[in-house]
Amino acid sequence: MTIPQRKAQLKKLIDSVNDPAVLDRLAKVLERPVRQSAMVKRALKAEEDLKAGRFQTLEEFNKDMDEFIDGLYAKKTKTKGRA
Repeated sequence: MTIPQRKAQLKKLIDSVNDPAVLDRLAKVLERPVRQSAMVKRALKAEEDLKAGRFQTLEEFNKDMDEFIDGLYAKKTKTKGRA
């Protein structure tokens, strides 16, 4: 469902409400500032990164990690010889 379709659906629902208490509660919800949790913010940033092409395939990640780990072990063997 598109945003305009969802808005139209919600407007119809609001138009059908005749209880002032329900409308008051709805107004409070809609007037409250929207707070995004840290998880939502991270998810939105991840979507932006994906759209912008800032991501790594699993194969690329595994290759980078293998190289990183191999580099750690290469450093360890070099330091052992200095003692």
